[in-house]
Amino acid sequence: MKVFLQPGLTMSAYHKKLIQLTFICAGILFVADASGKTSIGWIGWVALGFFVLLTLALNSLSMKAKEKNNSRFVTGMMGTTGLRMLSCIIFILIYWILAGKRDLYFIGYFFILYLFFTMFEILFLVHKLRADKKDEVKSETN
Repeated sequence: MKVFLQPGLTMSAYHKKLIQLTFICAGILFVADASGKTSIGWIGWVALGFFVLLTLALNSLSMKAKEKNNSRFVTGMMGTTGLRMLSCIIFILIYWILAGKRDLYFIGYFFILYLFFTMFEILFLVHKLRADKKDEVKSETN
């Protein structure tokens, strides 16, 4: 993932990287379904869309909290992480209740998506904070 995110990543570059991650995950899902090794089907595509929209929404909330001050950022980041986890649990519960045939491959795929998109968001925020910290140090020395 280090090559995937460079320091000082802007929001437009963030969106490009998010699209790349989405296409990688979509390719994995397509190959897994086309090979017949899994039967994840349409719910896998719904889960992928869910994670993309959730990542966009939660990242914008985190960035708004960061603009205010650092103590709000930490609280906001913890809140968005909890909100992500709660949203995922609700998604899985709805799937578990509505699905006639429960597919363990889907649940595994879903949690792999959870890990990928959570790592992506955390790495972006760490790089964003690191770049902002370097800017603060440069402005203090000048």
